[in-house]
Amino acid sequence: MAEVEYKGIKVGGSKALILVPLLGTIIGGLWGGFEVYQRYLDMEAKIAKFVTPDLSGFDKRLAVISEHMETVNLHMDFVSKELDLIQDTAETTAGYARDIKNDLRNDLVKIEGVIDRVEDEMDELEKDTRAMNKAIDKDLRESIDSNNDRMDDRRSNLTSELNERRDALYESVTRTTKELEERLTKLINRALDNPLNQ
Repeated sequence: MAEVEYKGIKVGGSKALILVPLLGTIIGGLWGGFEVYQRYLDMEAKIAKFVTPDLSGFDKRLAVISEHMETVNLHMDFVSKELDLIQDTAETTAGYARDIKNDLRNDLVKIEGVIDRVEDEMDELEKDTRAMNKAIDKDLRESIDSNNDRMDDRRSNLTSELNERRDALYESVTRTTKELEERLTKLINRALDNPLNQ
């Protein structure tokens, strides 16, 4: 960024943009003062060119002109006072400009400090958020793993229980079938051994 240095004071970037309206105000005030002063000089030139006409017979008119001259002198005093006031205003404006420049510099330093603090807090917040996300992910993974283990245990228990019931049912059916076969065999043998059948 471009930087301007004047009497040990470095001004750059946005600081230079703040000085532009201030300098415009000062230059405008000085221009107004010079304009008034130029009018004063023009008035003096017109007064200097003034040629008194031959008014030997017009005493009354001379008195009027004398009064007008006094008015002009009063106006000259007024213009002189106005010029003094403009000069005082220009000096006051320059003092205000210095004060504003110093205040702006102090405000910029404070703003930079606040921005640095906000950036630090944002970094801390980002670190805390990352740590919290990791902890949540870890807890979620552990919870999922724990649920999976419980589901596996439950599935295993149900499978074992079903297998036991199936085996018990198979044994019961097998036993019942054997008993029926034995009864049937006894009945058949008894029927075959019956002497009436022969």
